[in-house]
Order: sequence, then C-alpha cells, then structure tokens
Amino acid sequence: MSDNKPKPIESAADPASVIGQLQLKAKRLHQLNKIFQSALPEFLTNHITLATLKDGLLVAFADSPIWATNMRYETPDVLNKLKQLNNFPEIREIKVIQSRTADAQVTNIKKEQAQFVSESVRNLLTEQASTLKNRKLQNALHRLAKNIKRI
Repeated sequence: MSDNKPKPIESAADPASVIGQLQLKAKRLHQLNKIFQSALPEFLTNHITLATLKDGLLVAFADSPIWATNMRYETPDVLNKLKQLNNFPEIREIKVIQSRTADAQVTNIKKEQAQFVSESVRNLLTEQASTLKNRKLQNALHRLAKNIKRI
C-alpha cells in the first residue's frame, strides 16, 4: 500500500519513475527532431516538426495544409536522406499531418495589402454584377461589393 505523503521533487527525476521515463522520451524525441530537421529542405524547417517515430513510421506535424503538401512532395528525398544517417532509426514511411495548434495561429497582413485586396475584390464583384442578366444576383453582388469594409 502506498502512502499519500508528498515526495521530494528529486524522486520525479529518477529514470525509473513515470515522470523520469517521460523526460527521457521527450529528450530522445527532441534529439531525433533535430536530426530530422537537418534532413529537411531549408524552407520547411520552421513549419514541419517530428511528432513520433514508431515501428518504421515517422509522423510529422505541419503548421498548415500548405506546408503539409509541400512536405509530401519532399518526402522521398527526406526519406532517402534519413536512411543514409547512422544515428537515426530505420524508417520506411513518413506521414505528414496538420498540427492541431495551427488553427490558433494568426497570419499578419499589412494594412496596404488588405486595402488592395478589398478594393480589387470590390471591383471584381461590381464588374461581374454588370455582366449578369439575373437582377436578384446582380443586386446581391452590388450589395456585397458595397459592404466590403475599408481597412
């Protein structure tokens, strides 16, 4: 029977403890991620992260669907590079998935760019509306163009 008394923090660092095992696993994953990053093309290194590696399957997180797609195109080359490394476990497949945290990221748009986009969209909607014969659709597009907010 175990007692419910508080234990010293040092016991958590014991490699035999659950927390100690988690620390070792996290450290190993961090080391593998560094090696994995070195095999990636430079343009992907800030957007792709090793998530897990088990039974020859490497799972990587991507910041967004765009980066996931870019990584999928690069997968054969990355796989070949990793196979040539002695200090990396043997892998047969790389699976890329979008990170759940990517949804929380916000892209910064410069004010000038946003105005340009809004103005160009407004013009396109107005032009398209003038080519339509359906009055209801034409009026809807004009209202939409009119209501695009100026930034």
